[in-house]
Amino acid sequence: MIPVKAVCDTLEAFAPLQFQESYDNAGLIVGRPDQTVTGVLICLDVTETVIDEAISLGCNLIVSHHPLIFRGIKNLIGEGRVEASLIKAIKHDIALYAGHTNVDAVIDGVNGQIADRLGLINRSILHPMGATDQHGTYGIGLVGNLTTPEPTHDFLKRVKNLFDCQSIRYSQPQTSTVSRIAVCGGAGNEFIEQARQAGAEVLLTGEAKYHEFFTEGLGIMLVDAGHFETEQFTKALFFDLLSKKFPTFAVRISTTERNPVNYL
Repeated sequence: MIPVKAVCDTLEAFAPLQFQESYDNAGLIVGRPDQTVTGVLICLDVTETVIDEAISLGCNLIVSHHPLIFRGIKNLIGEGRVEASLIKAIKHDIALYAGHTNVDAVIDGVNGQIADRLGLINRSILHPMGATDQHGTYGIGLVGNLTTPEPTHDFLKRVKNLFDCQSIRYSQPQTSTVSRIAVCGGAGNEFIEQARQAGAEVLLTGEAKYHEFFTEGLGIMLVDAGHFETEQFTKALFFDLLSKKFPTFAVRISTTERNPVNYL
């Protein structure tokens, strides 16, 4: 029998909780550490639909990227997605665990998944925040090189296809080809200066504000491919970590979860 704590320990050996940002709430959010795991369901966001899926599959632990509880809760009366989901999880004895900015921070984490799909080599942390003997440098974002320079518009089309984007937003291309790429899954638009200083011709992220697209003269192009789109591969990361470590129970990726952003 495998307890919830063993799953938590495995995830935290890969991405320690002390790597998370001060505002974050990664870790075990709901459930008992000694509870025996019957199955794990992986998602980006916990919703009632995902919890219903876990119930139907016999999974009593949901591992998400985004924490369900992010800010203080003063009551629990079922109003809104967070409260309703919490009540349902507790009622059905389903534990909730989130690996968020700590998984962003390790080089093989969220941004490593993006880099794998783009084929980036010679990778390093974009905005280092510290280092350990076991994990090396950790921090925000990642920068690396394509194996060969790629025409800029071909790169943009490849991003759109790889990430299954309905659309992408990008600033005026500054070069006809790109070879050095910075990535920051989720909301990483604020690191465009660090990306420029690292020699990147592109900063690929999941959220960017209007005024940040004025990149003329900076020698770098800002690409907004979508928050869900840039973080979706985190689910595969969690799946690989847990399915290899725990072959005695089912580890599944949610099939009911959908991108909450719609496009017309």
